Amino acid sequence: MSTRAIKFDAVGTKPGGVQPYFDRRSTIAVGLTALVAIAIQSLWIPIDADVSWLITVSERVLSGDRLYVEIFELNPPASVWLYVPLVWLAELIGAKPEAVVAAGFVTAGLASVRASIGLASRLDVVPSPVWLAGALSFIALVLPMALFAQREHAALLLAMPALVALAVIGEGKPLPRPATYATGFAAGLVIVIKPYFLLAVVAPALWVAFRRRSLSPLLPGIVAATVAIGLYAVALLAFSRAYFDWLPVIAHTYAPMHETLWKVAVGPALYPAICFGLAALLRAPKIPSIAVTWGLGSLGFLLAAYVQAKNYPNHWLPGAALALGAAFTMLTLPQIAQIRRAAIGVGLATVALSVMYHWAIRPDAAVAAAVREVGPPAPKMIALSPQLVTGHPVTRNVGGHWVGSRAGLFTASGARFAGLDDPLAQQFYREDINSFATDIERNSPDVILVHRPTKSWLMREQAIANAMSAYRIAARANDTEIWVARDQRR
Repeated sequence: MSTRAIKFDAVGTKPGGVQPYFDRRSTIAVGLTALVAIAIQSLWIPIDADVSWLITVSERVLSGDRLYVEIFELNPPASVWLYVPLVWLAELIGAKPEAVVAAGFVTAGLASVRASIGLASRLDVVPSPVWLAGALSFIALVLPMALFAQREHAALLLAMPALVALAVIGEGKPLPRPATYATGFAAGLVIVIKPYFLLAVVAPALWVAFRRRSLSPLLPGIVAATVAIGLYAVALLAFSRAYFDWLPVIAHTYAPMHETLWKVAVGPALYPAICFGLAALLRAPKIPSIAVTWGLGSLGFLLAAYVQAKNYPNHWLPGAALALGAAFTMLTLPQIAQIRRAAIGVGLATVALSVMYHWAIRPDAAVAAAVREVGPPAPKMIALSPQLVTGHPVTRNVGGHWVGSRAGLFTASGARFAGLDDPLAQQFYREDINSFATDIERNSPDVILVHRPTKSWLMREQAIANAMSAYRIAARANDTEIWVARDQRR
C-alpha cells in the first residue's frame, strides 16, 4: 500500500475533481467489513451484559418508570439516554431492541469511518484510501467483538473523526466551519458519555495548541464541545434531577471499588504498549499527525481507565483501538523498509487477533437452558447477586421480564468494599439489601438467579432470607442457582 502526500479538496477528491479519495475499492472494503461485523453480532456474539441491562432500563423508562426513582442505574443518565432513541425505534417498528441497537452502531461506525477518511484526506501524509478504509472499518466495527455497542464503543466512534480533525488543525490545513463544529460537538459528546474521557480529548488538543503556538485554531471546536456539554447539563436539570440524590450512594459504594492495583496498572496498558512498541520499531523518520492525535487520544483513554480503576474489558476498548489505529497509519509510510513493514504488520495483526479473542465473550448458555427448563414461559426474573452478568443478558435471552429496581446488589457489595464502619456506606448497604426484599414482595418473580460465590453473606441478611423463604432451588448451572416458587409444580 502506498502513502499519499497529495492535497484533496473539501469533498475528498484530488484537485480537478478526478478520482475520489473515498473510491469504489474503499467502499467495498468498508462494506465487506460491515458485513463481517453484522455476522458476528447476529450469529456469534450477542449483545453483552452492560448493553442488555441498559436496553432493559430504556424500556422501563419508556414505559413510565422514573430513572433513579423506580429504576436505578449506577452511571449518569447519558448511559441510558444513549440507548433510549434506539429502543424507542425498536418499539415503533416492532423489532428486537438488540437488533436495532446493533444496526444503529453499525450505521454510526460507517459514518465515523467515512468522516474520518474525508477529514484525513486533507493531511500531508495519509495512507491510501483502501488501506485506511479497511483499517478504520475493522477498528470501528469488528475489533470490539462482545464490547460492541458499549458506551466506550460509542466514544471511540465519536473520537475517531474528532481526533483526525485535530490533526488537520495541527497541520494548519483549512477545515470548513461545519466540519469544525461537528467534530467539536462530537468531542463534547465523548466527554458527556463519560467525563473521564475528557483526558482523551485534552491530550491531543494540547499537542495541537503547542504545535500551532496558539489556542485560537481550537476555539470553534471548544465552543461546539461546550455546547454539547451544556445541553447535557440542561437535560440533567430538566429531566433527571433525581440523579443528584443518587450521587452520594455512588460516592460511598461503587466508586471506591477497584481491582487489584497491579491488574489496573497492567491490564488497560497492555495492548496500547505493544502497539506503540511495534510502531517504534518501524523507525519512521516522522510520525504522521493522524498517528500523533490518535496516539495521544489512546493515552488519554488509558488514563481514564486508570482513574476508573475497575479493569473492565470495555474500559480497555477505546485506548487499545486508537493505539492500533495509530500504528496502522504508520505501517504504510514509504520510508519504511519492506521487510520491516512486513514483520511489524504481522505483529500488529497478531495483536488485533489477540484483542478479538480476548473480547469474544459469550454468556453462559447453561444458565439460559436451566431457566427454560424449570421456569415458565416469559418468566418474571430478578437476581440475588452483586454481579451484573448473573441476570443479564440471560433475562432477555430467555424472553424474560426483569422486575428488579436494580441490576444487582452493586451498592451493597461496594459498601462492603468501602467499609461498613462508614455510616453512609452502612445506610446505603441496608437500603440496597431492603430493595431486593421489596422487589420480591411487590413483583413476585417466577425465577430468581442466585450467584453462588456471594450467596452465603447475602443469605445471612434477615430481609433477604425472609424474601427467599418462599422459593426453592430448582436447578444449578456453574456459578448460578435457579430458584423458583415453592408452590410451582415440578
